[in-house]
Amino acid sequence: MKLTYCTFVLTMLLFAEMVIGSCDTKLECSLLGNLLEMAMKHKGQDNVCQCLSRNKIPAFSSMLTKPQSLGTNDAIKFDKIVTNIRNGYNPTTGIFTAPLAGVYQFSYTVFTGDGKYLIVYLSLNNIKQQSTWLLGSRHKTGTNNIVLNLKKGDQVAVKSRGSYTVHSDSDLYCSFSGYLIAQ
Repeated sequence: MKLTYCTFVLTMLLFAEMVIGSCDTKLECSLLGNLLEMAMKHKGQDNVCQCLSRNKIPAFSSMLTKPQSLGTNDAIKFDKIVTNIRNGYNPTTGIFTAPLAGVYQFSYTVFTGDGKYLIVYLSLNNIKQQSTWLLGSRHKTGTNNIVLNLKKGDQVAVKSRGSYTVHSDSDLYCSFSGYLIAQ
């Protein structure tokens, strides 16, 4: 239903763009304007707008401010919150809990200690979704992105595959972010 509605609104906007330039009378433009206004103010059964506003769309971005030693399957606790709209991310646990069902985009960046191994993975409800494996003679950075279809209450975290240390400091080398793309 929502996809159909969005398609309708986009079609109407395209149609309006074509017609507005050719309106010969005020009546035609007024009717088209009223139709577009009605379409843009789509309301649900409770007569409330169904469009999410900027401060209602779940989104978070967090950073790691210091090295963190991890055991197997421990979540990285990105402790500096940059953005946390709808409070889905908990810096104490390192876990994002979806406040709304929908399609979300997540990304993370991790940084190894000098010459150290680091293997981490993105977890959805404790199930591995993707991994990052790093080893080098120097510090290495690894980044990953993924789009997930979540139910309300699903939990996402970046976890360690073993006993490793994630390196970071005041230069904020490591981050974890996510946001709702569509409902």
